[in-house]
Amino acid sequence: MIDGLFETWVKKNSVIGEELSKTFNYHSTYKTLDDGLDTFTLGIYAYEKEGDTDWARDESGNLLPNIRRVCTLAADLSGIRRFLKVEKSSEGQNIWKVFFKVNVFFGGTALKARLAWYEGVSISHVHPQVTDIWLYLSGKPA
Repeated sequence: MIDGLFETWVKKNSVIGEELSKTFNYHSTYKTLDDGLDTFTLGIYAYEKEGDTDWARDESGNLLPNIRRVCTLAADLSGIRRFLKVEKSSEGQNIWKVFFKVNVFFGGTALKARLAWYEGVSISHVHPQVTDIWLYLSGKPA
């Protein structure tokens, strides 16, 4: 991912069907197993003008004009600790990664999301609880 890059998920004034969704792949990396699995957050932004833009932030990391935060998806990753995979860093040290997907659903009156991860033979999901503009994804694997 490139810092400051803006990816359009849905074009402005698009008619959104009930089933429209988008899936994103992510991972979190830890240097030690003592590092608690933290909260993963993903900011959702909108471009206020017509047309497209390639950038959401300037070189200093500030939001550009006409870009606004819509909401933040937040997921407690502590429930998927047992799915950490050990790898070697470029320096030869052990690091631990957990891989997961974020499914964002656009249909309906509010943005919804779901966290999914692979458990070796099946895919598990956590469904969100919605509070104001924050979507909290939390819970333990099924």
